[in-house]
Amino acid sequence: MKKETYIKMTQPFRDYPEMAKGIHIANKLCTGVMYLAYPVLLLYLFVTKDAGLIRSILVPGISFVLLSLFRAAVNRPRPYEKFAVAPVIKKDTKGNSFPSRHVFSAAIIAMTVLLMSPWNGLGIVFLIVSVALAIVRVVSGVHYISDVLAGIAVAILSAVVGYILI
Repeated sequence: MKKETYIKMTQPFRDYPEMAKGIHIANKLCTGVMYLAYPVLLLYLFVTKDAGLIRSILVPGISFVLLSLFRAAVNRPRPYEKFAVAPVIKKDTKGNSFPSRHVFSAAIIAMTVLLMSPWNGLGIVFLIVSVALAIVRVVSGVHYISDVLAGIAVAILSAVVGYILI
């Protein structure tokens, strides 16, 4: 991504504070929904004594740790660092842009709901929320498109492979 593209994509949110507020709320809402869904799923699996409980903890947990280690090793600068333009969402983190851990986490939770619960339709809805979060993270200037696409792809791959192997 070029600086001009980045500025063109994020400038409307800087020009209109109400749009920036909307992006901030969307970021919090998408993230909050996904982080609430996961413990609810685990509680459901525990109460129903579902054998998938351990897998639903191990697959996202192991995947999250491996993704975090990879991300720290790559330590890619964030768009707002590279282009020296303030992000729409207040953030001052340095590096660790690739892949997006927010988007990865949302997508791995969505895949876990899809594959490990009786609520397959809710898993699809959560995948859509993950895509919405990916869009928000890009247009707010805290991630590149490749960061969020990698986050979603790694989550889907981790879920498919992890739930087959474990």
